[in-house]
Amino acid sequence: MKRVMLVLSSLLIVLMLAACSKSDRTSSSTSPSDKQMASKVPTASDQPTNEVDTKVAQDVRQALTSDSSLSTAAQNVTVVASNGTVTLRGSVKDSSEKQKVADKAMQVAGVSNVDNQLTVTQ
Repeated sequence: MKRVMLVLSSLLIVLMLAACSKSDRTSSSTSPSDKQMASKVPTASDQPTNEVDTKVAQDVRQALTSDSSLSTAAQNVTVVASNGTVTLRGSVKDSSEKQKVADKAMQVAGVSNVDNQLTVTQ
C-alpha cells in the first residue's frame, strides 16, 4: 500500500511539473501582478523544475507518505520546494499533526526553511 501511495505521489508530482512547464510556455500574456500574487501563495504547479528543488520536494513527499502515523490528509499536503524553502499547503487533523508535518519536512536534506501554511480542520 505504501509503495502504491509513493508511486502515485511521484506520478502526481511529475504530471504537475509537466503541466507547469506547458503553462509557462503558453502564458506569456500573464501580467506581472498576477505572477506576484501567485508567488505569494505557492501551489504544486509553482514547483521549480530544477533538479535540486524537484528532489527536495520528492524527498519531503516521501518522508510524509512513509509515516503511517500521519493522517491521509497530512500525507497528501501540497509540497513546493524552492531554494531550500519548502512550502506546505493543505489540511491536517489537528495542530500537533501540523507541527509534525513541518518537523518532518525540516529534517529532509536540502531544507533550510519551512513555510507552514497548513490549516487545521475542525
